[in-house]
Amino acid sequence: MNIIKVSIKKINKGVVKLTKNEVLVQLSKKEISKKEAYKLLYSEPKVRKPRRAHFLKVKVRVPDEGPANFFLGLILFFPIPMFIVRMIMRRFMKEEVTEQFQMSKSELIRLVSIRGVKIKVNTHTNEKIYVRTY
Repeated sequence: MNIIKVSIKKINKGVVKLTKNEVLVQLSKKEISKKEAYKLLYSEPKVRKPRRAHFLKVKVRVPDEGPANFFLGLILFFPIPMFIVRMIMRRFMKEEVTEQFQMSKSELIRLVSIRGVKIKVNTHTNEKIYVRTY
């Protein structure tokens, strides 16, 4: 004796919960339209929030300055915890970062708080700054 297990998915239509089969029966009797049946059968995917960053890794390269690069590499070798970065940014940053790059302080803090952000800064005097969050 073979027993077939059937899982019936409950679908919300207002207050009444419909199963997949009931939706298909209503569609075949033309009680509901195709679009309504599709919306009842396949719900919209959830919007995922971006993951929060916990650490910030910074590299600074100054051209023709070997000892300075070594010292900066030594200081910034370990990742910096994000709560320290946010505290420093809130306390010491101006409200608008620059005139060319219009971004408020809160927008920049929110941007840096997301995991996977990579920022590469090249200056006119060839200093290079790399910032990565994870």
